[in-house]
Amino acid sequence: MQSICSFVKYYLFWIAFFLVQKPLFMLLNLPQMGPLEWQDWFLVPWHAFPLDMSVASYVTALFGLLLAVYQLWPSRLLGRIADGCTGLLLAVALLVFIGDCGVFPSWGYHLDKTVFIYLSSPREVLACAEWYMWVIGLLALVGGWCCAYVLYRLAMRGWETMPVPASRPLRAARACGMLVLTALLILPMRGSVTTSTMNTGRVYFSDRQPLNIAAINPVFNIMESLGESTFDTRRYTFMPSAEAQRLVAELLPDNAFAAPSRRLLKTTRPNIILFILESFSLNAMDAMPRLQGLAQEGVFFSRVAASSYRTDRGVVAVMSGYPGQPTSSLMVQPGKSQHLPQLGKSLSAEGYRLKFWYGGDEDFTNMRSYLISGGFIDRVNDRSFPLSQRLSKWGVHDHVLFRTAAEEILSRPADTVPTLDVILSLSSHEPFEVPSIRRYEDIYLNSVAYTDSCIGAFADSLRQTPAWRNTLLVFVADHGYPYPQGVQNHEPRRYAIPIVWAGGAVSEPCRIDTLCSQIDLVPTLLSQMEIDHSDYLFGKDILSPLSVPFAFYSFNDGYALLTDRDTVVIDAKADRCVIGHDGETERHARAFMQRVMERIEEL
Repeated sequence: MQSICSFVKYYLFWIAFFLVQKPLFMLLNLPQMGPLEWQDWFLVPWHAFPLDMSVASYVTALFGLLLAVYQLWPSRLLGRIADGCTGLLLAVALLVFIGDCGVFPSWGYHLDKTVFIYLSSPREVLACAEWYMWVIGLLALVGGWCCAYVLYRLAMRGWETMPVPASRPLRAARACGMLVLTALLILPMRGSVTTSTMNTGRVYFSDRQPLNIAAINPVFNIMESLGESTFDTRRYTFMPSAEAQRLVAELLPDNAFAAPSRRLLKTTRPNIILFILESFSLNAMDAMPRLQGLAQEGVFFSRVAASSYRTDRGVVAVMSGYPGQPTSSLMVQPGKSQHLPQLGKSLSAEGYRLKFWYGGDEDFTNMRSYLISGGFIDRVNDRSFPLSQRLSKWGVHDHVLFRTAAEEILSRPADTVPTLDVILSLSSHEPFEVPSIRRYEDIYLNSVAYTDSCIGAFADSLRQTPAWRNTLLVFVADHGYPYPQGVQNHEPRRYAIPIVWAGGAVSEPCRIDTLCSQIDLVPTLLSQMEIDHSDYLFGKDILSPLSVPFAFYSFNDGYALLTDRDTVVIDAKADRCVIGHDGETERHARAFMQRVMERIEEL
């Protein structure tokens, strides 16, 4: 009886440990949670029970096995093993919880297996936060662990000294009984006796997405993501492939490759400088006076949705016109990404000379392999600069990178070889640490204003030279940002970004209000240059009179389709719409997502 009591107490200890995390998570992320009612503080832990019980079952299974062995071999060593394993598991669970609370304000979702991609570049991980935040996190880890371990010891005091019967048959019977009790944990582990197994969607209960996210056990979330295929097409298969292709063809009709309705460029072979701007949200446009000025004198695409939420996805969306995926990244899979079309490939075939500029580590998320496969043999990265200039936590500040790029571009001989320069900024990335400029109290806005000033300086230096006349400056964000505070990760405004074309190659100022996406940038640009863009299967020429206005984006385990008529946002974990419920738009969204994943299998 005492062993059963110890077993139950251990199980309840872990459930209590996880339940306490729910209100703490909500409290630490109040701005992201949105308006809360008093009952939400109880509803979230209540609905979180299934996942908390599941994780507690996995942990308790080990303890149950030790209790079974103790019936046969009563040794204090087993108690020390149980204490050591519990202490280690508490440390891991607390580390996940603290990391979760740290990334949620900017990521908008729980840690999953993608964190292991970033852990392969520890310098970049450390650069994501100020030193004091790491210290606070470490202190929270140590303090939380000490409190939890003391409570564990108080709850489980003396279990390893419980009496055992002298009779061998009775001891064996008790051991078998404990094994049976441990085996019963498979029920809360799986959450069902049917073919349906436990999953994070089980705890969804509200139409307010932050509450559903708060109810998810972060340890279970990582366990679930590790068990999924990198490109799990089954999860995104909703209909026969032929049906999905038919629905996608309605969004992307073949005849949309007709000539554009208007010409925006004076020449079909301009020198192109493509700026991919870190976290430049359309909602922060007030902090971009220089980009606004360029938009007024050039072409401003005002209704653009970023394809995804991370730089590795955003760069592929911009350069290859390929939509981001909810739980995977093509850039980190060189065997797949090398088969994608890419702007560099398309233009090098037309005689363009290519160069890529980045002030950070190009090996982060396998970007080097992606760039080389796209023809960017000539590249600049953080190691191209002396240590004295690597003053940003991510590498080189934008003013140094932009100035260096401008100096080289302006020093090139005026020959007949057109050029493509791609400049990827980094200063407006967390922790938003920029040189002395201080225009806004909000550190995100301040970092955007800093990079915007670098854009202005670059344009000013080029404008004074003859090179300006034949140059097209293209500005696009890699992804949006949850600004203003309270914007949720799945909301359309989280993905609103600007696209601006400027420079002497632009024929006249104009504003394009057609609903579009990052993935449409390259097809539109190539169409203006009279270059075939049929390889870019998911993008459209925004200016074609036959194109259907729409935008598609994905977030962590979810996706959305925006049209002029409706907006549908689908959470893949719960397999339901969290915004919108239009049947036709939902079917198109599911078909588009399915074809994106099916095409990856074909690469």
